[in-house]
Amino acid sequence: MLKPRKKITRKELKRDPLMEFVYRARHFLMEYRKTLSRYGGLALIVVVLAVLVFRWRGTQNEKAASVVGVAFIEFAQGNYNTVIAQLSGSVEEYSGLKSFGNGLFLLARSELMVGDTTGAEKHFRRYIDDYGKDHLITAGALAGLGVIIEGRREYQEAAQLYRRASKLAPTAALEQRYAVFAGRDFILADQPEAALKVLKPLLEAGGLDFRTKSEVQGLVASAEAIALRG
Repeated sequence: MLKPRKKITRKELKRDPLMEFVYRARHFLMEYRKTLSRYGGLALIVVVLAVLVFRWRGTQNEKAASVVGVAFIEFAQGNYNTVIAQLSGSVEEYSGLKSFGNGLFLLARSELMVGDTTGAEKHFRRYIDDYGKDHLITAGALAGLGVIIEGRREYQEAAQLYRRASKLAPTAALEQRYAVFAGRDFILADQPEAALKVLKPLLEAGGLDFRTKSEVQGLVASAEAIALRG
């Protein structure tokens, strides 16, 4: 014979932040129901619930930031498997929270570093779709996708990803580096005109170091030779 489930205690509810929020909201409404009804309660209830939701989200953001902070330290030390173990179980729990965006990127980067391209691609794309407002990190996510797609020899798509990364890059050095990657992959995709469109402005703008300039000049020469043959 099944035994009735014992009543869940408030202590148990605290284990789940969302359930704790629900408990608090219900407790507030029960305690002040007479006052709420006296003062046209519906609008006030909406306001109170909105405030409680805001506080709950704030608490969640703090927890997510703490998790990401610990993961960042591990990432900096090259402990990529530890980062994956710490963050992979938090993706759904903290999904959409502002403070977890960097965590999603760290997870994808760590997965890429250990060769899990499936997981990395999934989380890079999720970062771009769900966050994507930070140009530096979004450019890094696009470049990370470029590495994965390039590894599948899908050079045209990889080049387009690198070009998008170049346009978002907040520094000249990153902009140049991503543009070089884009030009190289356009050449591998047999699209010399697209490659020249990306690479020639780098030479015209100047500011390249000797090594990068030599690399770009070599790629331009290759693209022009392919274009002539075509």
